[in-house]
Amino acid sequence: MATVRKTSNPLKKLEAELTRMANAQFDSEGFKRLLGLRFNKARAAMYIIQRTHWTVNRRDCWAAVQSAAPLPVKKLIWDHERDELEGDVASGKPDHYTMSVKEGAAVGLKGKDFIDTGLSDGAFTCCAAWLHIARSSHWLSGIASSSALELSNSDEILTGGGMSHRMAIKMRDEVGIPFKKQTSNVEHMSADVKHAHMLMQVAEEFAISDHEIQLILEGARQSWKIDRIWKGHLADLLTAIPG
Repeated sequence: MATVRKTSNPLKKLEAELTRMANAQFDSEGFKRLLGLRFNKARAAMYIIQRTHWTVNRRDCWAAVQSAAPLPVKKLIWDHERDELEGDVASGKPDHYTMSVKEGAAVGLKGKDFIDTGLSDGAFTCCAAWLHIARSSHWLSGIASSSALELSNSDEILTGGGMSHRMAIKMRDEVGIPFKKQTSNVEHMSADVKHAHMLMQVAEEFAISDHEIQLILEGARQSWKIDRIWKGHLADLLTAIPG
């Protein structure tokens, strides 16, 4: 039987701990090596290709989480995924996969390059690990696992900005790609601020005991463990490309 929460404001404590963990990602060895590596055109191209494949895995993971979640949460995920899969028809924004491919054009990539250069071994392994969590965990851990990656890309909660923002600056300053040509990075600089709030919306309704809070924290911890390996792998992959 679940233990009803006894602390005075457990959701605030949960939010604070998630924020702390999201910021701590950028102090990890993998994140530091990737962000400390100087980009050139070839490195930026490989990064964009692998990130685009990772974007497809995000759609797989969110779909798996949605299938197990209660109806109100299915609706939240649907709203989240419509932007990713459909874009914003009213404003003429394409889906996020297309945005990523368009961003690749700034470093000379064509649509065919994303097919010819598939998932790296490390990307495949990390994507399989994220999908395993989404399919096999309690749905609260599953949604926390996918939401964690939104949290660690939110300019609102991260000191120094999210990964998309930091990468946008690197590509501008080191590769010479202006923000206006970074369709994916710039979109996620704003979109993931909104998306990062979804997990706490879910927690407010469904985290009724300490047990549910621990399920959320465990899903986030597991996802961020994979993300640290993922960023370290990207650093290794790009380092192998001459600077």
